[in-house]
Amino acid sequence: MTQNEVTSLVEILNNKTANNIQVTFTQNIAELNWYNSITTLHIKNKLDISPEIDSTTIKKPIQQTKNRQAGPIYFKYNFEPATSVEANFRANKYGNVFMTLKFSTLDTINIRSQLNDFSCVHRTLDSSPHTVQWFGDTYISILLNPIKTTDTIQFKVQGITISGKFVREDQKPIHKEYSKYFRKDLRQAFETFFSQASFKQNDNNNLVLEKAM
Repeated sequence: MTQNEVTSLVEILNNKTANNIQVTFTQNIAELNWYNSITTLHIKNKLDISPEIDSTTIKKPIQQTKNRQAGPIYFKYNFEPATSVEANFRANKYGNVFMTLKFSTLDTINIRSQLNDFSCVHRTLDSSPHTVQWFGDTYISILLNPIKTTDTIQFKVQGITISGKFVREDQKPIHKEYSKYFRKDLRQAFETFFSQASFKQNDNNNLVLEKAM
């Protein structure tokens, strides 16, 4: 799409569509409501989806460090219900679009977290269930590359940013890369959605979801 086409698309999204976009976190999913079309996004690492995965392979290489083991880790999440309060779109000079979903700065999003079964054994502090509080200037910003076909528009996820603070409710030290893993799992969920979704402009100039997962 040309820069002018992207600018026009962003105007349509902000003027007609953004007020009808919300995401709701609940349990281990995110329900994306795009103009009354609801799609369920699974917030989990891709290695925690198939029951046929050999976890012993995933856990290698493992190095003993005193009483700990080093290797890949994967968190699983259980959200208390939380819904975004605002959506907006912004074009950049490279022809991409930022889609930002904001949550109320007055609310705290509570995420019951722990390492999943495919993780190497790290601190018991991380493998035991604990509540992570996500608060402050809380939003998700997804960088999208719009692709126009004959009569539809598709988006490809180029990146994702999350904002806000993450602390443990019990005041114990949170895993230093918790937000990094969370961001990666969110990106995977939105990549899956947008890779299978297409959008079409209707008679009211709204960009509606035509095909989803």
